[in-house]
Amino acid sequence: MKSDLPVHRSTPPPTAPRAVDDPQTQSVLVATWRRGLVRLVVWAVVWALLTLAVVVIRDRDLETVRAVFLLLMFVSLRPLALASLSMQCVRAIDTTLGSHPWQYCTSVRRVRGTRVRGGIAVQAQVGDGEDDWTPVMKARAPFRWRRWTAELENGAWFAGDVRRGGVLALPGGRALTLVTVAVR
Repeated sequence: MKSDLPVHRSTPPPTAPRAVDDPQTQSVLVATWRRGLVRLVVWAVVWALLTLAVVVIRDRDLETVRAVFLLLMFVSLRPLALASLSMQCVRAIDTTLGSHPWQYCTSVRRVRGTRVRGGIAVQAQVGDGEDDWTPVMKARAPFRWRRWTAELENGAWFAGDVRRGGVLALPGGRALTLVTVAVR
């Protein structure tokens, strides 16, 4: 089921030998790297400061404060781990864009009723025929794991191996999304 958003057919993918050679894609990728690094550094600093506070507080009168800092230290591990996973996703996107060219993808559809761990089940149509859909793949954006960009349904760019996965993006390299073959 397609949305009513405009079709991006007027923006053909660049003909560069590597997707990262496109200036728009490169600027989006650099911004994504920066955003991920800032998140990772911020949460690492927060976790380190909380750990330091737990170690420094040794007074018996402040035992409750120490317990609160210890709890906060463990709670901050989750965002730190998510920031690390986001950076792994950005790295995989960077590697794929550095070794594959962009190709036009007619449509990307969300596969309803199929659950994949850590992402959204999607299929991409890379040809003009009805049977040119890829196998079910897991899609995840670096900072939006379970959110879907509906504009991808009206045409997108794809870099990678159609049967193994790659990167989906809106024209210009916007909304970079890593897609890998889903293991059911």
